[in-house]
Amino acid sequence: MWKLHRYYLKELGINFGITFLVMFAVVLVSLVTRGINRSQGGELIDAFMITVLFALDAFPHLLSITFLVAVVLTYTRAAQDRELIALRAAGISPRVPMMPALLIGLFLSVTGSFANHYVIPQVHYMKYRVIANVVRNVFMNLNLGSDRIPILDTGFVMTFAEKEGDDYIDCTIYCPPGKQVNDRVNSPVIRVDRVSMPKPEEHDETLRIVLSGARDPVPDADSQLDLGDIILNVGVHDIADRGRRADRDEDVRSDQLLGEVMRDVHRQPGFAVYTLFRRCCFALMPALLAPIGFCIAELMRMRGRVLAITVALLPIALFYVGEAIGARIQHATGSPWAAWMPIVLLLAFGVPLCWRQLRR
Repeated sequence: MWKLHRYYLKELGINFGITFLVMFAVVLVSLVTRGINRSQGGELIDAFMITVLFALDAFPHLLSITFLVAVVLTYTRAAQDRELIALRAAGISPRVPMMPALLIGLFLSVTGSFANHYVIPQVHYMKYRVIANVVRNVFMNLNLGSDRIPILDTGFVMTFAEKEGDDYIDCTIYCPPGKQVNDRVNSPVIRVDRVSMPKPEEHDETLRIVLSGARDPVPDADSQLDLGDIILNVGVHDIADRGRRADRDEDVRSDQLLGEVMRDVHRQPGFAVYTLFRRCCFALMPALLAPIGFCIAELMRMRGRVLAITVALLPIALFYVGEAIGARIQHATGSPWAAWMPIVLLLAFGVPLCWRQLRR
């Protein structure tokens, strides 16, 4: 029996590895644009890290889908080559060739459980915070690589003719309606000879902007043509945190999340428990899909691998339909047990199928 198990274990491992690498590469390539867009103002390594982290966040989904495809491909090939029929004719139960898939499924469930509860939350957190340095975030949000720079969070926009080091020469500042850089300015447009934005130190909390030679291009009787030097102080964290994503339950490891619930410090304990149950569902997926994939492959032995893979999409679709239904139920009732709805639908599909095929 060990030779039989080793035979299918080897084929399953190769098929799973190739399928996982191909699908992970597809996901990675599809996220390159997002990584480049999110790393504007950063370096190439930042774009690479963002792309990789977004791809790793899809690990629970890829793990289950690629494993099911590998199981279906392996056992459909065995069924078409009459290997499964020969084993049945020899009096060997179909549970014996199915055991390698179940062993790999259990191993992937354990691995996926550790990843879902401890690794993926950290990845989910880090993918929004690759450029963690506050100063870099400041200058990225200021869009200093462009010729139109929003120098304040209040809506002021600056254009410049040329750049000298860290200074901008011959600048024009456009003020939004109802805003003024200086009380003596009546025009929504200000001309400035030089704008200096020295880089703040690592622990500085204020960005100092010096407007040298500011003047009102449309003065009246109460205003002065030359406004002199104007110094603007902008809070670094106000700019760095602009558009910052608030922390969610998906960003917290399961042990920390459970600790917050047990200590009654979590603001929404129902959502926290729902998140924990949801992670458990994704961890159980490979173990549940192993017998389902085997039975689908044996059922489709006379119809080809393409049709077998197409049918294998049905349990995947049921799982994600259950995911959507469970989320709706949880929002409507507040019950965290709705997270198990995908497993319920998967069992409703898989138990009759496996009962029929394994007892045939």
